[in-house]
Amino acid sequence: MRYLFKFAITILLFFTMIPFVWSAPPSYLFTANDYLYEAWFKVETINLSGAGTAQCAVLGRDYTDGRLSVQLLSWEKAKLTSWWESPNLLAEGPVMMTTGRPFSTGEPMLIILSQDHLYLYRHENENIILSSQFKHTLFPHELSAADLDGDGRDELIIVRIGQRMPSYDDKVVEVYRLTGEGLEKMGSSPYLGNIRCLTAGDLDGDGLAEVVTEAGLSTRPGVFTLLRWDPDRQELVSRIQTEKLLSTLPFGMTVAPGAEGSPLLYTADGWGRLNRFVLEEGKLSPVTEHFSFPNGLVGVTTGDLNGDGHNEVIVVGHPNNLYIVSLI
Repeated sequence: MRYLFKFAITILLFFTMIPFVWSAPPSYLFTANDYLYEAWFKVETINLSGAGTAQCAVLGRDYTDGRLSVQLLSWEKAKLTSWWESPNLLAEGPVMMTTGRPFSTGEPMLIILSQDHLYLYRHENENIILSSQFKHTLFPHELSAADLDGDGRDELIIVRIGQRMPSYDDKVVEVYRLTGEGLEKMGSSPYLGNIRCLTAGDLDGDGLAEVVTEAGLSTRPGVFTLLRWDPDRQELVSRIQTEKLLSTLPFGMTVAPGAEGSPLLYTADGWGRLNRFVLEEGKLSPVTEHFSFPNGLVGVTTGDLNGDGHNEVIVVGHPNNLYIVSLI
């Protein structure tokens, strides 16, 4: 009887552990604890130098030193090394950061949006220089960039408060074009609730980017909304709305190619799970079981850091832990 009991317990533990084994990342290429900042807020990739490999842009803060800035990291000798840092932006916080090609020249730029200014940085003569800066009064909450209308230029996608409600802020997504004089508003979305996460990218492969938002209250699962740009109405219109796509709220999202080349939506949540979804038959479907990390996640991006022709996945664990993995 005791043997049968132990055997039953062993079988139960075996099947209990299967999801954890299945959800573990296949291989860590690089990890770093307590790296660069006391807290990380966002991570992006961009081929700013034109060298054929991506650089990693990180927005973070040191509370002790009173510093809020963006750093560019490059892959050198099998690790990420900082090679540029922006001026201290603490006095202009909160600060948002993204990357994109906002002008017709197609030049990649690092885009920093503070509560006072929009800063554009580019690579020139082996240096990162401030290309342009504009004052604004937008009071932004989230930022992304993508080509919504197919003109070859990335529009700036900014979350702002639409109306204040008794218990939350009902927010909208606004679309802006960058000109030589600054930001020119193109249109906006309907009210989407309390938006907590934002990204944009071409999920259906038609050459036009979609906008993805997640909105909700507290830590409860929220509503994912996929929006597209309507050129006739000059506004973002809702295409898909999905509830309970995740078990909790995501802190980071990105749209990027998967191992097979098809575009995927990556989400990073506070339970340390990295999920991937594909847009098919009018809905977002999970690609595989989630991948688990030892810390709650605050950001995710992908890019070819080492020039091997495959995108690595860069994940930020709370508060300042970095994981680079291959999901191939």
